[in-house]
Amino acid sequence: MKKDLVEENEIIEKDAEMLINQADIIIKDTIKNISFELVLMYWKLGKIICEYRKEHNSKYGDAVVNRFSEMLSFKYGRGFGVTNIKSSINFYNVFKKSPPADQFKNISWSHYREIINLNDRKTVMFYLEESINKKLTKLELRDSIKLKSYERTIINQRKDEVKNEIEKTLKDPVILNIENKKRSEKELEDEIIKNIFEFMKEIGNSVMLYGRQYRINMNSLRYKVDIVLYDKDKRYFILIDLKINKVSQKDIAQMRFDVDYFNGYIKDNKDKNTIGLVLVETKDLRVINNNDIYQIKYLNEMPKEEELLEVINENKIILLKTESLKLGRI
Repeated sequence: MKKDLVEENEIIEKDAEMLINQADIIIKDTIKNISFELVLMYWKLGKIICEYRKEHNSKYGDAVVNRFSEMLSFKYGRGFGVTNIKSSINFYNVFKKSPPADQFKNISWSHYREIINLNDRKTVMFYLEESINKKLTKLELRDSIKLKSYERTIINQRKDEVKNEIEKTLKDPVILNIENKKRSEKELEDEIIKNIFEFMKEIGNSVMLYGRQYRINMNSLRYKVDIVLYDKDKRYFILIDLKINKVSQKDIAQMRFDVDYFNGYIKDNKDKNTIGLVLVETKDLRVINNNDIYQIKYLNEMPKEEELLEVINENKIILLKTESLKLGRI
């Protein structure tokens, strides 16, 4: 009798778990749809306000919007305050042709509110995609905007064509978030490894640590790569060499050898070409990004906004000056 009761409970537990798994899918899909319907509602509210302003061209436009907010709040409760209503106007102005596509169903209205005041659609789309790819919380998204992630991506600093997928997310400068002090390259590497998850977020959306001081043995020659990462979604290796001083032509030549070695002996047929990043404290104008190898400036810690923008502008100037140069020409 006791055995039968145990077996009965096991069957009930198993069947309930099966139903729970199916229910999870239904409930999560519903929550996604509710969240997206809320986003669509704010887009539509922004639309009717913008169309009203265009049609009436009233000098009382702002006062009308404020009163409109009060009436909505009185009738429907929270969610219709002036800040939300003004955000809905910005939201519509950014997405005038149509609201965001289904691919952004996971993005909450609170995420959109962090982004849409940036106004520029291209910038907004960058942070939407980053929120999806990195599964950013609202606070993480806010930090990403504060850290000027969009402005720091190479694709937004250069004038020539995009050469690699990584350029869409690769940041320059990279912010290490470590204590600012004088150190050797080995000590710098140790500090990065201690904060490896933060570091990997700076490098790409889906990278993982593959190894440190990775040994390369070629005939009688032996080399080590400081840090090796692997992007599991885009499928390529990222080799990182750390330099506390300026990069030299010898450093680039060594990275060229390392990248070619990984392409020839480590990556498989499904992997894309390996990327080499030489992280430097001070850039050298004579050395340029060349064939999957990039010279990237690093900052030990987050500077003030104006200082960060100054570094970003400096990077743009360096890229413009070196775009047409060949490696080793000067």
